[in-house]
Amino acid sequence: MQAAKDTFLKTLAARLAVVNPARCVTMDGAARPAVLALENEIPMPADTQLETFLLSWEGAAQVIPGDTLMQMECKLSYGSRGTDDLLRTDRGRILTAMDSELMQICAPCRAAKCDYTQTPPAPLGSYIFWTSPVMEAASGANGMLQRTATARVFFFPEVA
Repeated sequence: MQAAKDTFLKTLAARLAVVNPARCVTMDGAARPAVLALENEIPMPADTQLETFLLSWEGAAQVIPGDTLMQMECKLSYGSRGTDDLLRTDRGRILTAMDSELMQICAPCRAAKCDYTQTPPAPLGSYIFWTSPVMEAASGANGMLQRTATARVFFFPEVA
């Protein structure tokens, strides 16, 4: 299951680096694409979470009881407070740009599953695939306009 989560995260991050190289976040002094898995990061300051795609996972289950195909739901949260130059009136435009980026990095909806616990990552001989993200309505709180999208990720578990 971890390989499926890692593959999804690494795939989206690599695609974001192509779609919008400027959308990055600095963590521990290193700049990287602004796609983070909450379960992998130490508690982050609120400003790190701005204009970053934050992934969180909800339980795994078999698609059909007794079958080996598994599924997990991934919540992708992101938002913006806007820029000072425009008196923060551009947060809707930034959110819309991130909506577009999310749709671009999620297509095609598949990737070769790899084991990222080793360098270089080792192919595991299967694929993960996922649904297109379903976006919830944008909401605002504390001056931030934010959205959550949900994608269902499918995979075959690794054989021990």
